[in-house]
Amino acid sequence: MNTAQLECFISLAKTLNYVKTADQLNLTQPAVSKQIKSLENELGARLFDRTTRSVTLSQVGQQFLPEATTMLNTYYHSIEWISNFNVAKRHALRIGYSDPHCINIIQTILKDLLRDFPNLTPDLTYDQTDANLSRLTLGQLDLVLGMRDARFSDDNIIFHKLHEDKFICVVEKEHPLLEDLATHHGARYDVCPGKTDTISSDFLWNYRQVVAIPPYLLKNYYSRGQRIIPVNDNLDNYICSNTNEAYGLVLSGLGYAMIPEHLIMMHPDLVFLNWIESPHSGFGIYYRRESGKNKSSALVKFMELADRQK
Repeated sequence: MNTAQLECFISLAKTLNYVKTADQLNLTQPAVSKQIKSLENELGARLFDRTTRSVTLSQVGQQFLPEATTMLNTYYHSIEWISNFNVAKRHALRIGYSDPHCINIIQTILKDLLRDFPNLTPDLTYDQTDANLSRLTLGQLDLVLGMRDARFSDDNIIFHKLHEDKFICVVEKEHPLLEDLATHHGARYDVCPGKTDTISSDFLWNYRQVVAIPPYLLKNYYSRGQRIIPVNDNLDNYICSNTNEAYGLVLSGLGYAMIPEHLIMMHPDLVFLNWIESPHSGFGIYYRRESGKNKSSALVKFMELADRQK
């Protein structure tokens, strides 16, 4: 498999026209046909369904398209950073993270790190934790920032815990939950931004929840005995994949959400409640054992700076 095959396949998948693909890639139509045929022979599968009048992606072709796109993008990304590395004598710190709000932690650390490593090039990868940990074991990332994954085990990978995280109940300030909470306390509830109070699971049980959980954990989450956060299945709860989505749904008044403490972002229309029964889980940095031996490296300095953020 080569880049010429992938470029022809991806272009043809978009145009569904050999002539247009040939024009886009500055090739002849027979050359495009040859690349597609050689790729299909190599894969042992038909990627397109062809008739005298039309070209459409086959079922295999539809499933292969995102993988082919990723492979080609990775190739060109590698060419670019290697070129920049050689020209500017830069070195990359490849950081994986699993939630958009983690970028706020990363940027705070990088601001100080770049003072000591001015030629450092941060290379950020946003993906699910299991995918990023796989990249880490393969040497494609230098560190992964996030919650400890109890399902992951590798003797060559170290988890450097920064702190124990708890869950915070986040709710829109006009939500009926707060009115009922005020009645329960016998006084008006203060909804000033940033103010926190406590709330128990029993009180939350009758309200719809916005559950932010990565797709790769969904199966385990709904298996018996695997839930970290209690969910009332009799209600019409919402499932989303990250805290960006959760904040949006909560601000729409669709329900409350349990957000890990390190992902809390203050907002004038939100109230934050300490969940009394919240479990705690380690938040920190995964890195390869051998990478931590160089005490003057950017990786070790990153972890030192992260420790100061506790």
